[in-house]
Amino acid sequence: MSALVVDLPPSETLRPAQAIGELAKLEWEELIGIGITAAGEFEVINSEMTAERALWLIEWAKRWAMGLEIDE
Repeated sequence: MSALVVDLPPSETLRPAQAIGELAKLEWEELIGIGITAAGEFEVINSEMTAERALWLIEWAKRWAMGLEIDE
């Protein structure tokens, strides 16, 4: 089974520091950041939330990126 994967908004135009600056402009209550460090290490940083909530946010993002409907 394959799914349509869409480009995320300006992924190739923002450097990590620029993306962080854009995030700082938003009034988010929950946040999870996922990335790869310069040393190639996988890193996750999140606001206070349960592991279940973090997985729900990641699944929601996955469904959005694939163009699927998101049920609240």
